[in-house]
Amino acid sequence: MTTAPHHLALSLALCLMGISCGDDTSPEASGTSVSASSTVPLDTSPSTSPSSQPSTSATSVPADTSTTPPSQPSPSELSERLFDPTVLHDVSMEISAADLALLDPPSDDRVPVILTVDGVTAAGAGVRLKQGLGQFQGLDEKPGFSIETDEFVDGLELFDVDRFTLGNATWDHSFVNEQLVYELYRAAGIPAARTALARVTVNGETFGLYVMRETPGERWLTQYFADPTGNLYEAPGSGPDTVLDLRTNERRGDMSDLAAIAEVVATASDEDYRDAIEALVDVDELLTYWAIEALTAHWDGYVYDLSSPGRVQMTTRAPANPWPNNFFAYHDPTTDLFVFIPHGADLTLGLASGFVYDIGPSTPVLFPPKVDATIATRLWADPTFRAELVDRILWVLDEVWDAQALVDRAEQLATLVRADGLTGSRESITLSRFEQALADRKDFLTRRPDAVRAELAAWQAANGQAAGS
Repeated sequence: MTTAPHHLALSLALCLMGISCGDDTSPEASGTSVSASSTVPLDTSPSTSPSSQPSTSATSVPADTSTTPPSQPSPSELSERLFDPTVLHDVSMEISAADLALLDPPSDDRVPVILTVDGVTAAGAGVRLKQGLGQFQGLDEKPGFSIETDEFVDGLELFDVDRFTLGNATWDHSFVNEQLVYELYRAAGIPAARTALARVTVNGETFGLYVMRETPGERWLTQYFADPTGNLYEAPGSGPDTVLDLRTNERRGDMSDLAAIAEVVATASDEDYRDAIEALVDVDELLTYWAIEALTAHWDGYVYDLSSPGRVQMTTRAPANPWPNNFFAYHDPTTDLFVFIPHGADLTLGLASGFVYDIGPSTPVLFPPKVDATIATRLWADPTFRAELVDRILWVLDEVWDAQALVDRAEQLATLVRADGLTGSRESITLSRFEQALADRKDFLTRRPDAVRAELAAWQAANGQAAGS
């Protein structure tokens, strides 16, 4: 269930820079600490523990889960240090020549790597190249990396984390999108990956600046959910939202929980659908999830669909992913409900299918979801749900989206980028290109609220709904 938010105007208490791995006696971190300002205007804590409900009389708020036991856990202090967003982290990988040759062309198989992050080494980790559509780059360019610390040594972790990715920022030349968007989700009570910036070196060669992001899995679930034993699914990038890839409990292979959702979507009558799906899916959480996806224009995600002609005016080609993508779904045993977890939020905040600022702040938030987002499609058919979605978007704008705080947070991250200088041997992004991308993101963040409020006011007037009802 969606909990009350950690408002974005809260200050982030700076983490201690000491690093340990497995216990509290490991050496201190050697990441580059950059003091961008004395106050961080976003709460980057991913904790979803209930807090006091925000005061809002204008819009509906997420369901009050303050009586739902048990409370959600908070990520460990060690993992918080790994993903400290105020630090430019140092990541070094040593890969033998023979194993390096196996990385490219890419496959799903990882090769051994001696991995060192901020002075702490994990010998026995595994690495492969990232293979995302449109983002893959070979070893002769600036590839992205997928890392599992326990690939070759059972139980091996680094800062209480066993898997993360190093994204090469192919699309997001501002380096801020994922950090800001996931912080919005967390501030609204939805668990989302933590990210940080890292300077990456391979066999002594500094490749460049990367976005380090934790990857949902069994270990990740223990840091975000009171009961981490449920099924975690990932969207394969095509097909309906009821056909997903199982990422935990694979040996057991029991996917009857997902099949039950597919059955309701396929057979429930319009009159019975809302009650039936709410017995399986946390629809209240989905409302908040959908609202943030629409506000951030996350067209490569679960529901927000810009692929239909006329929905966005662009100078380049339109976003072209009509399939639910870039999300995880977790069947939480504590509530016996499915919840959605965001992923792949680099193409947001105005970015289309490239690094051009082509999705303006006035791009609408209200239109039918992707056809294959079948859970959401059937909900959208209900006028009551559409009114609830309008109210939830307004709630996010009132209680979570603080434009100035977001701009300030982006500027803090920018301080780290400037400190790096984008001088890596594989870097294709120039500082001037970065500054333009950053200005584009700030423009979207600043002008988005007023544009959306105008759209929603017009919708309410057209549908006989009093503003803020």
